[in-house]
Amino acid sequence: MGNAPNDVDVPFLARFGLFLARFCLSAWIGAATLFVIVGVTEVTRGNFNSTTKDILVAVRFPAFYVCGVTLVSLGFYGTWFAGNSALFPRNRRISTFVLLVIVLSLMAVDYISIYQPLVQMVTPPGQTKPAQFVAYHSASKWINLIGLIFCSMATVLVNWPPNPSHDHSSISKID
Repeated sequence: MGNAPNDVDVPFLARFGLFLARFCLSAWIGAATLFVIVGVTEVTRGNFNSTTKDILVAVRFPAFYVCGVTLVSLGFYGTWFAGNSALFPRNRRISTFVLLVIVLSLMAVDYISIYQPLVQMVTPPGQTKPAQFVAYHSASKWINLIGLIFCSMATVLVNWPPNPSHDHSSISKID
């Protein structure tokens, strides 16, 4: 029988932190994926005119950024509270921190340097878009895809089960 960690061996704050990180990061992956699916469907099949699409950009994306920053930040703090425990080894914890810092940085860059100019390009709604609109829109798609990939990697790291310590004393050798 192995010496796998159990709940008694890990302090409450570490268990709560790991739960928080797992829950929030998984929630963000699901929410961001749903947002993209709904957004693409609306634009490609919604039969919305240019004015409506511009309004949707101004109305929906602030919630996307608030939800993303909130959930990823809570995942970051959860990772911090999880500490170096048998449930969340140091190497996975550090890798998760690095990935989440990159994700939060990408979100900040996207919001400040890409989304804000895009909103100005679609305000007032229905106007002709400037030439750089396509480049900004493409940059936003790529930066969000990269952020989602990195967040998915962090989510796998926090959700991956701990590697149980093996007690080899009960294994008999065959001579």
